[in-house]
Amino acid sequence: MAKARTRGGGASAAALVLEQLIALGIRRVVTVGTAASLHTSLAPGSLVVCTRALRDDGLSHHYLPPAPYAEPSAELTRHLTGALAARGADARQGNGWTTSAIYRETAPEAAQYGALGALTADMEAAGVFAVAEHRGLDAAAVLAVADSLADRRPRRDHPRTETALHTAVEAALAALTTAARE
Repeated sequence: MAKARTRGGGASAAALVLEQLIALGIRRVVTVGTAASLHTSLAPGSLVVCTRALRDDGLSHHYLPPAPYAEPSAELTRHLTGALAARGADARQGNGWTTSAIYRETAPEAAQYGALGALTADMEAAGVFAVAEHRGLDAAAVLAVADSLADRRPRRDHPRTETALHTAVEAALAALTTAARE
């Protein structure tokens, strides 16, 4: 079990930290981050457990064969969802869209991926899932909504997002601890 934090940089930065942690012996990871909503029903501070990530990033294709999605560990995702529920978090589960093109997401893309079932847009999930699968470890992700691509609301510091991130970190640590006992 390990906890590391990256600030910005997307999938490449997350993969760098993850590869270093793998070299130190970790076997499972839960990434906690922020995302943009692709649906107006997800307000700032909403939590989403990513059940698969659309691979529109530049990194995951270097770790996995071509496929539209990168998948998290089902077992670790189950532990994470349970840990969030135990904390009273109203977390949704669903697909995400991972893109490396920060500030280049267009309204038509957001609408298209939202219509395909993606709840959020982030910069790391597909990369983390791809590295984890390639290296044979478990990975899961929980994202706190910080802004919206659905109605083009810009990111602002919001107390609900900060509270959601604290809850997500607590749940991630609990999920990692529970998974380590099995």
